[in-house]
Amino acid sequence: MKIKQKGERIRGTFRVFQSFPFIQGVLYYTEVTPRQGESSESSPTRFLHGLDIRLLRKGTELRRLLKRDRNAFFPVHGLFVEEGTLYQVFGKLEGNLMAHHLYRSVPLPLNQAIHFLRSITGHLVRIHKQGLFTVVHPQNMLITPDSIRFLYGGPLGLLPKTRGSRPGTMDPVAVRQQDQAMDAYSLGALAYIMFTGTSPAPGGKLLPVRSYRGDVPQALEHLIMQSLLAAPQSRPRVEEFWNLVKEGGSQGISRTGTAHSP
Repeated sequence: MKIKQKGERIRGTFRVFQSFPFIQGVLYYTEVTPRQGESSESSPTRFLHGLDIRLLRKGTELRRLLKRDRNAFFPVHGLFVEEGTLYQVFGKLEGNLMAHHLYRSVPLPLNQAIHFLRSITGHLVRIHKQGLFTVVHPQNMLITPDSIRFLYGGPLGLLPKTRGSRPGTMDPVAVRQQDQAMDAYSLGALAYIMFTGTSPAPGGKLLPVRSYRGDVPQALEHLIMQSLLAAPQSRPRVEEFWNLVKEGGSQGISRTGTAHSP
């Protein structure tokens, strides 16, 4: 897939300001070219996501992307294919990219990290039940005033989940199990970064979270460390994270970060 450069146009409508390598494909920040007779002084801007169409299976029902859960995902306002690239057009994106926030602010205060985990795990539990998927990665999350929302994702098996992969023909149950094991690992890695300010190296020796800071509840530390195990079948389910951090849960963690007694 050819990456568009600054000043180039997509579909003759979107002029590229910037392009960003993304978890899958490329994210473009563009200006909507004014139509004939329209003023160019206040042209709206849009983010577009470009993905090599060869990574999708033939006959894929792309319009299903327009019906993603709008609480968990930013809505897709348009779809089109040009020069072998599938473009998704997002509406106005408002928020702070999680990757930028972590770069500036880790380790995060306990309350903030738990608030983020509560929002992320709540979305994951809901979209898993809906047969949807996303990629748990700081680059794929925007922090909004009241929540966190994902950019990339959709119906499970419709789009590739990992870079260089493509939807396969595995048994749907096996696909879901693999998807949830990957989400558990990614969620644990994200939490580890939030609390410690360091990235867990795959295959390397990991120091416990509480060796960096003592305010993280032991139950949460246990889930984080278990989720980073190499064996997928040994990782906790995302629902276990959700049951621990959701507000009001009898086994959960309050906004102050205190673990409730059984």
